Amino acid sequence: MSPDVDLLAPEAYAWWVPALGVLLLLLVAAWYVFVHRWTDPARVAERARQRRAPVPMTNNIRQRFAAEVDEHHERYREGEYDLRELHLELSRTMREFASERIGTDVRAWTRGDVAGYDPTRRIGGLLAQWEEPSFAVRSDAEAASSAAHAKEVIAQW
Repeated sequence: MSPDVDLLAPEAYAWWVPALGVLLLLLVAAWYVFVHRWTDPARVAERARQRRAPVPMTNNIRQRFAAEVDEHHERYREGEYDLRELHLELSRTMREFASERIGTDVRAWTRGDVAGYDPTRRIGGLLAQWEEPSFAVRSDAEAASSAAHAKEVIAQW
């Protein structure tokens, strides 16, 4: 048996085999270009600068959220909520406040994403503090200080 017998001549391959190879190589190259352009630090910084500024809030809206925080704290003092439920409700209220402030629904955002829109990063800090009572066996969180910090952020941001 000669070595030429086992090999197929190039004309025996279908036309689509090399075309598919070229297409796949072009797709891989396009993916690399996309990833490089999307993650380029200069472009990421430019996208961050182009974010919308927070929407101005009236005192009525701020008072409504502050009253909601007071209502949650009152329910905690009356025994309707335990510490975990209080912090979950405060977190929900602050996410609604941030949604109203930013003008975009942020209920499904991570606390880091929410903090990215707050120049003081205080909402992200509050959300981080309030996650601890939800998962800890014992928590050192205090209900009164949590409510006070929430009202302070509502008044200032």
